[in-house]
Amino acid sequence: MKTPEIISFHPGKQHNLEQAYQIAKSFKDYKHLTSLYFDEKTVQVWGNISPKIGANLKKRSAPLPASFVDTNMLPEIKMLLKRKLGYKAKNADYLDRNEIFQEWIIKNYAPPKICIGYDTSSWVVFEKWKNKSFLILDLSIAIPQYKLTLAQEYKSDAAFIQNQTKDDGPSYAIYAKELELADLILCGSEFVRDSCLSVGTDPAKLVVLPYGADLNKFSNKAGQPQNPAKIKIAFVGAVNYRKGADVVLQAWENILEEYPQAELHFYGNVQMEVPTNLARVFYHGFIHQDSLVTELKTAQISILPSFLEGSSLAIYQSMAMGLAVITTPNTGSIIEHQKNGLLVRYGSVAETTAALRQLIEDKVLRTRLAAAAQADIQEYSWDNYGKKLNSLLQRVLQKTISLK
Repeated sequence: MKTPEIISFHPGKQHNLEQAYQIAKSFKDYKHLTSLYFDEKTVQVWGNISPKIGANLKKRSAPLPASFVDTNMLPEIKMLLKRKLGYKAKNADYLDRNEIFQEWIIKNYAPPKICIGYDTSSWVVFEKWKNKSFLILDLSIAIPQYKLTLAQEYKSDAAFIQNQTKDDGPSYAIYAKELELADLILCGSEFVRDSCLSVGTDPAKLVVLPYGADLNKFSNKAGQPQNPAKIKIAFVGAVNYRKGADVVLQAWENILEEYPQAELHFYGNVQMEVPTNLARVFYHGFIHQDSLVTELKTAQISILPSFLEGSSLAIYQSMAMGLAVITTPNTGSIIEHQKNGLLVRYGSVAETTAALRQLIEDKVLRTRLAAAAQADIQEYSWDNYGKKLNSLLQRVLQKTISLK
C-alpha cells in the first residue's frame, strides 16, 4: 500500500485544490486524493478544442502538479450524471458519495504521519486511522448543530428552523464523530470555532486559520467605477435561505422604486422559490470564476447576509475586487463594521434595507469602505494561508505540538 508522509483528501470541490497546491510547495512526500483533477496542460488542450469543455475542466484544476494527485472518479461522476438527468441531490446522497470515496482511500493507502480531511468527508478514514496518523479536520463551515443555537438566540419560528435545517439530520452524528476523532481542527473563522465550542469541543484542538483569495485572479486596480450610470449590487453564492437570499429580496422590494438606477444580480444556482416580478433582478446561475471577475468589475456593492458560513470566500473575493460589502457576523469573514464594510444582523430586513440605502446614496462611504476592504484583503492570499498551514504541519511532523 502507498504511504506518503502527508495525505489530504476531498471527494468534491470546495477549496481543497487551493490547499493542496500550497502543501505541495513545502512537502514532497505528499499526496492529495480527490475525485476529479485536470492539470493545467490538459485544460489548455481541451480548451483549444472546445472552450466549453475547457471551462468545465478548469473547475477541477490548479497549478498543482499531477504527480501529487490521485483520483477516484467513479463516486463523483455518478453523482454528476444523476444531477445532469434532473435528480436533486440531498445531503444523504453526498454523504453516501463521501463514504464510498473514503473506503477507496482505506483500501489503497496506509496511514500517513498526517492526514487532513474535510467535514462530512472524513469520519470513516478517521475511525480507521485513529492513533495511527495525526488527524486534522478542516472545518469549512460552522457545524449544522449551531443553527439550532442561533435560532434560539434569534427567537426564530418553526418555519424558519425548518427552512434552515430540513436536510441537516444525517450530518449531526457525522460532525460529532469527526470533531471527537480529530487531533486538531482547522477553523476558517472565530465563528466556526464558536460553533465547535457550543457542543463542548476541547478548545485546545481548535486552530483558527482563515482562508485566502486568489489575489492574482480577483484583482481590480481601477477600483470602484467613478460615475456609474447604474449601481450594481452582487450576491455571490447559492440562492437559498442559509445565505440570506430571501432577506435580500425582501430588502430589495423595499427600495427598488426609490433607486431606479440600482440593479440586483445573483451569481449562483437558485435553490429556493424566488419572486419573478421584481424589477431589475437578474439570476445568472453559477458562473466560472473568470466570468465572475468580469462581472464584479462592473459592480459597486456585494451583499451576503448569511445565516451560517465558515469563512466566506465570496466575501474575500468581493473585497479583493474593491466592492463595498454588506454581510453578517455569521459569514465568518474579516469585515469590521464601518471600517471595511457594513455588518447587519442575520434575518433583519430592516437593517439590510438600511445598509443598502446607505451604500447606494453615499458614494463617499461606499468608496471608502471598498478601498479599505481591498487593502485589508491583501493579507489574506492563498500564499499567506499556505505559509501558516505549512508551518503548522512542520511543527506536527517535528512533534512540537502536544494535544490532549
